[in-house]
Amino acid sequence: MIYDVLIVGTGAGGAPLARELSKKGLNILILEKGAFYPRGTAVPHIITSKLSLKVENESDIQDNPDFTYDFLEYPPEMMHIEDVGGTTPASLANACYACTGCYANSVTAQFKIHDLDLFEELIEASRDLKVGPLPASRMGPSTRKIVEAGEKLGHFMEPMPKFIDFDKCDGCGLCITGCKKGAKWDSTDFIRELIDSDGSKQCSKELRLKQDSEELKVNDLKDDSSNIQGITAVNGPAKHNMTLITDFNVIKVFHDGEKVEGVEGVDKNGENKTFKARKVVIAAGALNTPKILINSKITENVGENLFTDLFITVGGILKGAKLNQEIPMGVKSEFGPYFLSPHFSGELIPILTDKGFDVKPDDLIGLMVKMADEANGTLHEDGVVEKILTQKDINLLKEGYCKAVQILKEIGVDPQSITSTPIRGAHPGGTAAIGKVVDEKFETCVKGLFVADASVIPQAPGRPPILTITAIAKRLSKIISKDFEGVTKNN
Repeated sequence: MIYDVLIVGTGAGGAPLARELSKKGLNILILEKGAFYPRGTAVPHIITSKLSLKVENESDIQDNPDFTYDFLEYPPEMMHIEDVGGTTPASLANACYACTGCYANSVTAQFKIHDLDLFEELIEASRDLKVGPLPASRMGPSTRKIVEAGEKLGHFMEPMPKFIDFDKCDGCGLCITGCKKGAKWDSTDFIRELIDSDGSKQCSKELRLKQDSEELKVNDLKDDSSNIQGITAVNGPAKHNMTLITDFNVIKVFHDGEKVEGVEGVDKNGENKTFKARKVVIAAGALNTPKILINSKITENVGENLFTDLFITVGGILKGAKLNQEIPMGVKSEFGPYFLSPHFSGELIPILTDKGFDVKPDDLIGLMVKMADEANGTLHEDGVVEKILTQKDINLLKEGYCKAVQILKEIGVDPQSITSTPIRGAHPGGTAAIGKVVDEKFETCVKGLFVADASVIPQAPGRPPILTITAIAKRLSKIISKDFEGVTKNN
Protein backbone atom coordinates (compact mmCIF):
# COMPACT_ATOMS: atom_id res chain seq x y z
CA MET A 1 0.00 0.00 0.00
CA ILE A 2 1.34 3.41 -0.97
CA TYR A 3 -0.52 6.32 0.61
CA ASP A 4 -0.88 9.63 -1.15
CA VAL A 5 0.14 11.61 1.94
CA LEU A 6 1.51 10.40 5.27
CA ILE A 7 1.25 12.87 8.15
CA VAL A 8 3.24 12.48 11.36
CA GLY A 9 1.41 14.14 14.26
CA THR A 10 -2.13 15.29 15.02
CA GLY A 11 -1.55 18.70 16.59
CA ALA A 12 -2.24 22.19 15.28
CA GLY A 13 -0.44 21.34 12.03
CA GLY A 14 -1.17 17.67 11.40
CA ALA A 15 -4.92 17.52 12.08
CA PRO A 16 -5.92 20.60 10.02
CA LEU A 17 -3.68 19.41 7.18
CA ALA A 18 -5.28 15.97 7.17
CA ARG A 19 -8.72 17.58 7.21
CA GLU A 20 -7.96 19.77 4.20
CA LEU A 21 -6.27 17.06 2.13
CA SER A 22 -8.98 14.51 2.84
CA LYS A 23 -11.47 16.89 1.22
CA LYS A 24 -9.50 16.47 -2.01
CA GLY A 25 -10.04 12.71 -2.04
CA LEU A 26 -6.44 11.87 -1.15
CA ASN A 27 -5.63 8.67 0.71
CA ILE A 28 -4.23 9.87 4.04
CA LEU A 29 -2.33 7.99 6.74
CA ILE A 30 -1.84 9.77 10.08
CA LEU A 31 0.68 8.40 12.56
CA GLU A 32 0.50 9.67 16.13
CA LYS A 33 3.07 8.97 18.86
CA GLY A 34 0.57 9.45 21.68
CA ALA A 35 -2.80 8.03 22.61
CA PHE A 36 -6.36 9.30 22.27
CA TYR A 37 -7.35 10.55 25.73
CA PRO A 38 -10.86 11.54 26.83
CA ARG A 39 -11.75 15.22 26.94
CA GLY A 40 -10.95 16.92 30.21
CA THR A 41 -7.88 14.82 31.01
CA ALA A 42 -5.08 16.84 29.40
CA VAL A 43 -3.24 18.04 32.51
CA PRO A 44 -1.95 14.64 33.73
CA HIS A 45 -0.38 14.11 30.33
CA ILE A 46 1.66 17.32 30.29
CA ILE A 47 5.33 16.40 30.10
CA THR A 48 7.66 18.66 32.10
CA SER A 49 11.27 18.31 31.05
CA LYS A 50 14.52 20.03 31.87
CA LEU A 51 15.21 23.41 30.32
CA SER A 52 18.88 24.28 30.73
CA LEU A 53 19.21 28.07 30.76
CA LYS A 54 22.68 29.57 30.97
CA VAL A 55 22.58 33.18 32.11
CA GLU A 56 24.66 35.47 29.94
CA ASN A 57 25.61 38.00 32.65
CA GLU A 58 24.82 36.70 36.13
CA SER A 59 26.30 39.79 37.80
CA ASP A 60 23.56 41.98 36.33
CA ILE A 61 20.59 39.85 37.39
CA GLN A 62 19.52 41.47 40.67
CA ASP A 63 20.16 45.11 39.80
CA ASN A 64 16.92 46.64 41.15
CA PRO A 65 16.76 47.04 44.94
CA ASP A 66 12.97 47.48 44.76
CA PHE A 67 12.35 44.02 43.30
CA THR A 68 13.47 40.46 43.98
CA TYR A 69 13.23 38.53 40.76
CA ASP A 70 12.00 35.21 42.13
CA PHE A 71 11.75 33.66 38.68
CA LEU A 72 15.55 33.49 38.54
CA GLU A 73 15.76 31.46 41.75
CA TYR A 74 14.01 28.31 40.52
CA PRO A 75 14.99 25.67 37.93
CA PRO A 76 13.43 26.49 34.54
CA GLU A 77 11.04 24.04 32.89
CA MET A 78 9.86 23.00 29.44
CA MET A 79 6.32 21.69 28.92
CA HIS A 80 4.71 19.76 26.08
CA ILE A 81 2.23 16.93 25.44
CA GLU A 82 2.41 13.85 23.23
CA ASP A 83 -1.14 12.73 22.46
CA VAL A 84 -3.79 12.96 19.77
CA GLY A 85 -4.21 16.70 19.45
CA GLY A 86 -0.67 17.56 20.51
CA THR A 87 -0.64 20.51 22.91
CA THR A 88 -3.98 21.89 21.70
CA PRO A 89 -6.13 20.05 24.30
CA ALA A 90 -4.16 21.82 27.05
CA SER A 91 -4.10 25.22 25.36
CA LEU A 92 -5.83 28.25 26.85
CA ALA A 93 -7.59 28.88 23.52
CA ASN A 94 -5.55 31.97 22.65
CA ALA A 95 -5.58 32.88 18.95
CA CYS A 96 -2.82 35.26 17.88
CA TYR A 97 -2.91 36.62 14.33
CA ALA A 98 0.88 37.01 14.28
CA CYS A 99 0.59 40.56 13.01
CA THR A 100 3.13 43.37 13.13
CA GLY A 101 0.61 45.55 14.97
CA CYS A 102 1.44 43.65 18.15
CA TYR A 103 5.11 42.91 17.51
CA ALA A 104 7.36 44.18 14.72
CA ASN A 105 9.15 40.82 14.44
CA SER A 106 5.93 38.80 14.28
CA VAL A 107 5.70 35.54 12.35
CA THR A 108 3.99 37.46 9.55
CA ALA A 109 7.02 39.73 9.24
CA GLN A 110 9.44 36.82 9.47
CA PHE A 111 7.70 34.90 6.69
CA LYS A 112 7.46 37.92 4.39
CA ILE A 113 11.26 37.94 4.23
CA HIS A 114 10.87 34.59 2.47
CA ASP A 115 8.10 35.84 0.14
CA LEU A 116 5.47 34.00 2.16
CA ASP A 117 2.22 35.73 3.03
CA LEU A 118 -0.24 33.77 5.19
CA PHE A 119 -2.91 36.47 5.49
CA GLU A 120 -5.51 34.53 3.53
CA GLU A 121 -4.80 31.31 5.44
CA LEU A 122 -4.93 33.07 8.82
CA ILE A 123 -8.42 34.32 7.99
CA GLU A 124 -9.48 30.86 6.81
CA ALA A 125 -8.06 29.24 9.93
CA SER A 126 -9.75 31.75 12.23
CA ARG A 127 -13.03 30.96 10.53
CA ASP A 128 -12.54 27.21 11.00
CA LEU A 129 -11.59 27.65 14.66
CA LYS A 130 -14.42 30.16 15.23
CA VAL A 131 -12.01 32.76 16.59
CA GLY A 132 -13.45 35.81 18.30
CA PRO A 133 -12.51 38.23 21.10
CA LEU A 134 -13.61 37.51 24.64
CA PRO A 135 -17.06 39.15 25.00
CA ALA A 136 -17.30 41.77 27.73
CA SER A 137 -20.17 39.79 29.22
CA ARG A 138 -17.85 36.80 29.77
CA MET A 139 -15.13 38.79 31.52
CA GLY A 140 -14.82 37.77 35.18
CA PRO A 141 -14.56 40.23 38.09
CA SER A 142 -10.85 39.68 38.73
CA THR A 143 -10.08 40.10 35.03
CA ARG A 144 -12.07 43.36 35.13
CA LYS A 145 -10.03 44.55 38.11
CA ILE A 146 -6.82 43.85 36.20
CA VAL A 147 -8.16 45.76 33.19
CA GLU A 148 -9.09 48.77 35.30
CA ALA A 149 -5.74 48.76 37.13
CA GLY A 150 -3.78 48.36 33.89
CA GLU A 151 -5.60 51.24 32.23
CA LYS A 152 -5.13 53.41 35.31
CA LEU A 153 -1.39 52.77 35.00
CA GLY A 154 -1.50 53.81 31.34
CA HIS A 155 -1.55 50.39 29.67
CA PHE A 156 -3.85 49.53 26.78
CA MET A 157 -5.87 46.45 27.75
CA GLU A 158 -7.76 44.57 25.04
CA PRO A 159 -9.79 41.34 24.80
CA MET A 160 -7.82 38.23 23.89
CA PRO A 161 -8.93 36.51 20.65
CA LYS A 162 -10.16 33.03 21.56
CA PHE A 163 -11.14 29.85 19.71
CA ILE A 164 -14.07 29.25 22.03
CA ASP A 165 -17.73 28.74 21.21
CA PHE A 166 -19.09 31.02 23.92
CA ASP A 167 -22.59 29.62 23.46
CA LYS A 168 -21.26 26.34 24.88
CA CYS A 169 -18.81 27.82 27.38
CA ASP A 170 -19.80 27.99 31.06
CA GLY A 171 -16.71 29.99 32.07
CA CYS A 172 -15.41 27.24 34.36
CA GLY A 173 -11.79 28.36 33.91
CA LEU A 174 -10.58 24.82 33.18
CA CYS A 175 -9.45 25.32 29.57
CA ILE A 176 -6.07 23.73 30.33
CA THR A 177 -7.69 20.40 31.22
CA GLY A 178 -9.27 20.03 27.79
CA CYS A 179 -12.84 21.21 27.43
CA LYS A 180 -15.36 18.50 28.32
CA LYS A 181 -18.19 20.53 26.81
CA GLY A 182 -16.50 20.98 23.44
CA ALA A 183 -16.62 24.78 23.74
CA LYS A 184 -12.88 25.20 23.23
CA TRP A 185 -11.51 24.05 19.89
CA ASP A 186 -8.62 21.64 19.85
CA SER A 187 -7.30 19.59 16.96
CA THR A 188 -8.96 16.39 18.18
CA ASP A 189 -12.15 18.05 16.93
CA PHE A 190 -10.82 17.73 13.38
CA ILE A 191 -9.65 14.15 13.97
CA ARG A 192 -13.08 13.17 15.30
CA GLU A 193 -14.67 14.93 12.34
CA LEU A 194 -12.50 12.92 9.94
CA ILE A 195 -13.27 9.65 11.66
CA ASP A 196 -16.99 10.29 11.65
CA SER A 197 -17.39 12.24 8.39
CA ASP A 198 -18.92 9.60 6.18
CA GLY A 199 -21.45 11.53 4.15
CA SER A 200 -24.16 8.96 4.83
CA LYS A 201 -25.58 6.83 7.63
CA GLN A 202 -24.73 3.70 5.70
CA CYS A 203 -21.04 4.53 5.59
CA SER A 204 -21.08 5.34 9.28
CA LYS A 205 -22.13 1.77 10.05
CA GLU A 206 -19.08 0.48 8.21
CA LEU A 207 -16.66 2.68 10.12
CA ARG A 208 -14.80 0.93 12.91
CA LEU A 209 -12.02 1.61 15.40
CA LYS A 210 -9.85 -1.43 15.91
CA GLN A 211 -7.88 -2.17 19.05
CA ASP A 212 -6.08 -5.48 18.88
CA SER A 213 -8.82 -7.95 17.93
CA GLU A 214 -11.63 -5.90 19.45
CA GLU A 215 -13.76 -3.63 17.28
CA LEU A 216 -14.99 -0.38 18.81
CA LYS A 217 -17.74 1.62 17.15
CA VAL A 218 -16.98 5.26 16.40
CA ASN A 219 -19.52 6.30 19.06
CA ASP A 220 -17.24 4.82 21.71
CA LEU A 221 -14.67 7.40 20.72
CA LYS A 222 -17.16 10.23 20.42
CA ASP A 223 -18.38 9.63 23.96
CA ASP A 224 -14.85 9.69 25.38
CA SER A 225 -15.70 6.46 27.10
CA SER A 226 -12.41 5.28 28.54
CA ASN A 227 -8.72 5.17 27.82
CA ILE A 228 -8.58 4.16 24.18
CA GLN A 229 -5.06 3.01 23.39
CA GLY A 230 -3.43 1.91 20.15
CA ILE A 231 -6.29 2.97 17.90
CA THR A 232 -6.34 2.25 14.21
CA ALA A 233 -9.20 4.28 12.80
CA VAL A 234 -10.06 3.40 9.22
CA ASN A 235 -12.47 5.39 7.09
CA GLY A 236 -12.03 3.58 3.81
CA PRO A 237 -15.39 3.60 2.03
CA ALA A 238 -16.37 6.95 3.46
CA LYS A 239 -16.19 10.43 2.00
CA HIS A 240 -12.82 11.03 3.65
CA ASN A 241 -10.28 8.29 2.95
CA MET A 242 -8.21 8.44 6.13
CA THR A 243 -6.37 6.04 8.42
CA LEU A 244 -5.23 7.01 11.92
CA ILE A 245 -2.79 4.91 13.92
CA THR A 246 -1.99 6.01 17.48
CA ASP A 247 0.81 4.90 19.81
CA PHE A 248 3.17 4.76 16.84
CA ASN A 249 6.61 6.32 17.22
CA VAL A 250 8.05 7.44 13.88
CA ILE A 251 11.82 7.04 14.01
CA LYS A 252 12.88 8.20 10.58
CA VAL A 253 11.87 9.00 7.03
CA PHE A 254 13.38 6.84 4.32
CA HIS A 255 14.30 8.33 0.96
CA ASP A 256 16.71 7.78 -1.91
CA GLY A 257 18.59 11.01 -1.25
CA GLU A 258 16.38 13.00 -3.56
CA LYS A 259 12.78 11.85 -3.15
CA VAL A 260 10.78 10.72 -0.14
CA GLU A 261 9.56 7.11 0.00
CA GLY A 262 7.95 6.64 3.43
CA VAL A 263 8.61 6.33 7.14
CA GLU A 264 9.86 3.75 9.59
CA GLY A 265 8.81 3.47 13.22
CA VAL A 266 7.80 1.35 16.18
CA ASP A 267 4.23 0.42 17.09
CA LYS A 268 2.76 -0.01 20.59
CA ASN A 269 3.97 -3.63 20.71
CA GLY A 270 7.57 -2.65 19.99
CA GLU A 271 7.50 -3.97 16.44
CA ASN A 272 9.27 -2.13 13.62
CA LYS A 273 7.01 -1.15 10.76
CA THR A 274 7.33 0.85 7.56
CA PHE A 275 4.73 2.77 5.59
CA LYS A 276 5.16 4.06 2.06
CA ALA A 277 3.77 7.33 0.76
CA ARG A 278 4.15 9.71 -2.15
CA LYS A 279 4.49 12.64 0.21
CA VAL A 280 5.37 12.83 3.90
CA VAL A 281 4.62 15.72 6.24
CA ILE A 282 6.27 15.86 9.65
CA ALA A 283 4.10 17.77 12.11
CA ALA A 284 5.43 16.19 15.29
CA GLY A 285 6.26 19.43 17.10
CA ALA A 286 9.49 21.37 17.45
CA LEU A 287 10.99 18.87 19.90
CA ASN A 288 10.19 15.68 17.96
CA THR A 289 10.40 16.86 14.34
CA PRO A 290 14.16 17.57 14.45
CA LYS A 291 14.84 14.12 15.94
CA ILE A 292 13.05 12.48 13.01
CA LEU A 293 14.90 14.65 10.49
CA ILE A 294 18.30 13.94 12.04
CA ASN A 295 17.58 10.20 12.09
CA SER A 296 16.72 10.57 8.41
CA LYS A 297 20.20 11.99 7.65
CA ILE A 298 18.83 15.50 7.21
CA THR A 299 21.03 17.39 9.64
CA GLU A 300 22.08 20.81 8.38
CA ASN A 301 20.70 23.52 10.74
CA VAL A 302 18.25 21.00 12.23
CA GLY A 303 17.65 21.24 15.98
CA GLU A 304 19.39 24.60 16.21
CA ASN A 305 18.09 28.16 16.75
CA LEU A 306 15.46 26.87 19.15
CA PHE A 307 13.17 29.30 20.98
CA THR A 308 10.56 28.53 23.63
CA ASP A 309 8.46 31.71 24.11
CA LEU A 310 9.63 31.96 27.71
CA PHE A 311 7.07 33.00 30.30
CA ILE A 312 6.57 33.52 34.00
CA THR A 313 3.44 34.02 36.08
CA VAL A 314 3.70 36.77 38.68
CA GLY A 315 1.08 36.44 41.39
CA GLY A 316 0.01 36.90 44.97
CA ILE A 317 -2.84 36.69 47.45
CA LEU A 318 -6.11 38.57 47.01
CA LYS A 319 -8.89 37.17 49.17
CA GLY A 320 -11.84 35.90 47.13
CA ALA A 321 -10.20 36.65 43.77
CA LYS A 322 -11.43 33.39 42.21
CA LEU A 323 -9.39 33.98 39.04
CA ASN A 324 -9.24 30.19 38.80
CA GLN A 325 -12.97 30.22 38.02
CA GLU A 326 -12.74 32.68 35.12
CA ILE A 327 -11.90 32.18 31.45
CA PRO A 328 -8.08 32.26 31.52
CA MET A 329 -6.09 34.98 29.80
CA GLY A 330 -9.23 36.84 28.80
CA VAL A 331 -7.42 40.11 28.08
CA LYS A 332 -3.92 41.19 27.17
CA SER A 333 -1.67 44.20 27.13
CA GLU A 334 0.96 44.28 24.39
CA PHE A 335 4.50 45.62 24.84
CA GLY A 336 6.24 44.65 21.59
CA PRO A 337 8.36 41.56 22.31
CA TYR A 338 6.24 40.61 25.33
CA PHE A 339 2.70 40.85 26.65
CA LEU A 340 0.84 40.58 29.96
CA SER A 341 -2.35 38.61 30.57
CA PRO A 342 -4.33 37.45 33.64
CA HIS A 343 -3.26 33.92 34.51
CA PHE A 344 -3.97 31.53 37.36
CA SER A 345 -1.00 29.25 38.03
CA GLY A 346 -1.30 26.54 40.66
CA GLU A 347 2.48 26.37 40.69
CA LEU A 348 2.45 29.53 42.81
CA ILE A 349 0.70 27.74 45.69
CA PRO A 350 3.66 25.61 46.91
CA ILE A 351 5.99 28.57 46.39
CA LEU A 352 3.82 30.77 48.60
CA THR A 353 3.38 27.96 51.12
CA ASP A 354 7.17 27.66 51.42
CA LYS A 355 7.26 31.37 52.12
CA GLY A 356 4.89 30.90 55.06
CA PHE A 357 1.57 31.91 53.46
CA ASP A 358 -1.65 29.97 53.87
CA VAL A 359 -3.04 30.25 50.37
CA LYS A 360 -6.13 28.75 48.81
CA PRO A 361 -6.70 28.53 45.03
CA ASP A 362 -9.64 30.96 45.25
CA ASP A 363 -7.36 33.60 46.81
CA LEU A 364 -4.64 33.45 44.18
CA ILE A 365 -4.36 35.95 41.33
CA GLY A 366 -1.64 36.44 38.77
CA LEU A 367 -0.40 37.83 35.47
CA MET A 368 1.51 35.95 32.83
CA VAL A 369 4.51 37.65 31.26
CA LYS A 370 5.21 35.95 27.92
CA MET A 371 8.14 37.07 25.81
CA ALA A 372 9.95 36.40 22.57
CA ASP A 373 13.24 34.87 23.70
CA GLU A 374 16.24 34.82 21.43
CA ALA A 375 16.44 31.79 19.13
CA ASN A 376 19.77 30.47 20.39
CA GLY A 377 18.76 27.10 21.83
CA THR A 378 19.86 23.60 20.93
CA LEU A 379 17.96 20.35 21.25
CA HIS A 380 20.28 17.57 22.41
CA GLU A 381 19.90 13.86 21.66
CA ASP A 382 18.76 13.15 25.23
CA GLY A 383 15.89 15.60 24.79
CA VAL A 384 17.36 18.35 26.97
CA VAL A 385 16.87 21.85 25.64
CA GLU A 386 19.84 24.12 26.25
CA LYS A 387 19.58 27.88 25.82
CA ILE A 388 21.39 31.05 26.72
CA LEU A 389 19.30 33.49 28.71
CA THR A 390 20.65 36.66 27.15
CA GLN A 391 20.74 40.08 28.73
CA LYS A 392 17.96 41.09 26.35
CA ASP A 393 15.81 38.18 27.55
CA ILE A 394 16.44 39.03 31.20
CA ASN A 395 15.65 42.70 30.67
CA LEU A 396 12.32 41.84 29.02
CA LEU A 397 11.36 39.49 31.85
CA LYS A 398 12.34 42.09 34.43
CA GLU A 399 10.36 44.79 32.66
CA GLY A 400 7.28 42.60 32.44
CA TYR A 401 7.70 41.47 36.04
CA CYS A 402 7.75 45.06 37.28
CA LYS A 403 4.63 45.98 35.32
CA ALA A 404 2.84 42.91 36.66
CA VAL A 405 3.79 43.77 40.24
CA GLN A 406 2.47 47.32 39.80
CA ILE A 407 -0.88 46.03 38.50
CA LEU A 408 -1.18 43.47 41.30
CA LYS A 409 -0.50 46.10 43.93
CA GLU A 410 -3.04 48.41 42.31
CA ILE A 411 -5.81 45.82 42.67
CA GLY A 412 -4.97 45.24 46.33
CA VAL A 413 -2.75 42.15 46.32
CA ASP A 414 -0.73 41.74 49.52
CA PRO A 415 2.70 43.10 48.44
CA GLN A 416 4.54 40.67 50.72
CA SER A 417 2.90 37.74 48.95
CA ILE A 418 3.88 38.71 45.41
CA THR A 419 6.16 36.12 43.87
CA SER A 420 6.77 34.35 40.57
CA THR A 421 6.84 30.91 39.01
CA PRO A 422 10.06 29.57 37.49
CA ILE A 423 10.85 30.53 33.92
CA ARG A 424 8.99 28.12 31.68
CA GLY A 425 8.81 27.38 27.98
CA ALA A 426 5.69 25.99 26.30
CA HIS A 427 5.90 27.03 22.63
CA PRO A 428 9.17 25.59 21.28
CA GLY A 429 10.01 26.32 17.67
CA GLY A 430 12.73 27.22 15.19
CA THR A 431 14.29 23.76 14.94
CA ALA A 432 13.57 23.33 11.21
CA ALA A 433 13.31 26.97 10.22
CA ILE A 434 12.17 28.31 6.89
CA GLY A 435 15.17 29.51 4.89
CA LYS A 436 17.47 27.06 6.70
CA VAL A 437 15.81 23.64 6.70
CA VAL A 438 12.65 24.17 4.62
CA ASP A 439 11.85 26.49 1.74
CA GLU A 440 8.87 28.82 1.26
CA LYS A 441 6.76 25.74 0.43
CA PHE A 442 7.78 24.12 3.75
CA GLU A 443 9.65 21.44 1.78
CA THR A 444 13.00 20.03 2.89
CA CYS A 445 15.97 19.16 0.67
CA VAL A 446 14.26 15.82 0.06
CA LYS A 447 11.52 16.22 -2.54
CA GLY A 448 8.09 15.40 -1.13
CA LEU A 449 9.14 15.74 2.52
CA PHE A 450 7.55 18.70 4.30
CA VAL A 451 7.34 20.15 7.81
CA ALA A 452 4.17 21.71 9.24
CA ASP A 453 4.61 22.78 12.84
CA ALA A 454 6.33 25.49 14.90
CA SER A 455 9.72 24.12 13.82
CA VAL A 456 9.51 26.20 10.64
CA ILE A 457 9.08 29.55 12.46
CA PRO A 458 12.56 31.17 12.43
CA GLN A 459 12.35 33.33 15.58
CA ALA A 460 10.20 33.50 18.68
CA PRO A 461 6.89 35.27 18.14
CA GLY A 462 6.32 35.65 21.89
CA ARG A 463 2.68 34.87 21.16
CA PRO A 464 0.51 31.72 21.14
CA PRO A 465 1.32 29.97 17.82
CA ILE A 466 -1.68 27.65 17.31
CA LEU A 467 -3.54 29.84 14.81
CA THR A 468 -0.30 30.44 12.87
CA ILE A 469 0.48 26.72 12.71
CA THR A 470 -3.05 25.99 11.51
CA ALA A 471 -2.58 28.65 8.79
CA ILE A 472 0.69 26.95 7.79
CA ALA A 473 -1.23 23.69 7.44
CA LYS A 474 -3.79 25.48 5.28
CA ARG A 475 -1.11 26.80 2.94
CA LEU A 476 0.67 23.46 2.74
CA SER A 477 -2.60 21.68 1.90
CA LYS A 478 -2.96 23.96 -1.12
CA ILE A 479 0.61 23.25 -2.21
CA ILE A 480 0.24 19.48 -1.89
CA SER A 481 -3.23 19.43 -3.47
CA LYS A 482 -1.89 21.27 -6.50
CA ASP A 483 0.85 18.65 -6.86
CA PHE A 484 -1.83 15.96 -7.08
CA GLU A 485 -3.89 17.69 -9.76
CA GLY A 486 -4.28 15.32 -12.68
CA VAL A 487 -2.58 12.50 -10.77
CA THR A 488 -4.35 9.20 -10.05
CA LYS A 489 -4.96 8.96 -6.32
CA ASN A 490 -4.32 5.80 -4.33
CA ASN A 491 -7.82 4.81 -3.26
